Amino acid sequence: MLKQLEELSLRKVSSPYSGTSSAYPVPAPMPATKGTATSSTGGGMAGMGSTAPGMSDVLRVQLEMAEIENNIESIHSEKAAEKAKFNALLNRPADSDVILPDSIVKVPFLFDEGVTMGEIENRNPMLGMLAEEEQAYRAKGEMEQKMSYPMFGIGLQYMLIDKSATAQMEQGMEPEMTGMDMIMPMVSISIPLFRNKYKAQQRESRFLWQSTREKYNNRLNMLQSDLYKLKHQLDDAERKIALYRKQEQLARTTYQLVLQEFVSAKSDLTNVIQVQRQLLDYQLRQAEAIAEYNTMVASIRKLHSFHKSNN
Repeated sequence: MLKQLEELSLRKVSSPYSGTSSAYPVPAPMPATKGTATSSTGGGMAGMGSTAPGMSDVLRVQLEMAEIENNIESIHSEKAAEKAKFNALLNRPADSDVILPDSIVKVPFLFDEGVTMGEIENRNPMLGMLAEEEQAYRAKGEMEQKMSYPMFGIGLQYMLIDKSATAQMEQGMEPEMTGMDMIMPMVSISIPLFRNKYKAQQRESRFLWQSTREKYNNRLNMLQSDLYKLKHQLDDAERKIALYRKQEQLARTTYQLVLQEFVSAKSDLTNVIQVQRQLLDYQLRQAEAIAEYNTMVASIRKLHSFHKSNN
């Protein structure tokens, strides 16, 4: 855009209606380097003199270009440092290629509060862990409650009886019973002597699962609060995208009008550069708003650990 302004400024300087006695040829487009810009300026001044009308516009455009070129070099240096940092996180060589898109686009995302909240409750790993922990404490409490009850046992005892006379005398059996095996039913009962111990364990288990239930509710409330906060930021980013897109369109139209006025000498270079900066600023803000929107979408999906391109 500055190259276009520079060419238009040179055309105005070389125009026969610019107040000079002779016309100047329109220069070819100049490469966007500081050295070339300086040499072209010097050549123009040598040919037209220090009082050539409109030459200040050319110099001012070239000053703007020199500043922007320096900013571009700084950004490239910062980008290389971030690239090395990113590759280090992936345990890759610092000069490994990082594939980036040419432009940032808004990811498709449909937000449904009820569905998203249900997904968070069903799929969030922290909530799942707390729910399983609560069930474990409940089962432990039920086991300890049953341990405090009296225990009954029923069984059968099988006895082998020897036919020898010695065994007969030792067991005091009748002669006709020798050699006949015996089956004896048995019933046993055990009464817990330390019942207070089991009751204390039951209370401990109850307190633990109640504590876990409170942790679950607190975690769920926190996730719900985070979701509403992210939803607000998502809506805010979406409004910004629409606003900056509209402002960019208006600034682009304004820039074309101001540019035509500059060519026809109805407007000065200051107005053109000001509108140009506004246009670029709206484009940058729109890209930042899209990045913010995509970040909020990723954060919402992270809440319930559910990854889809369209939710």
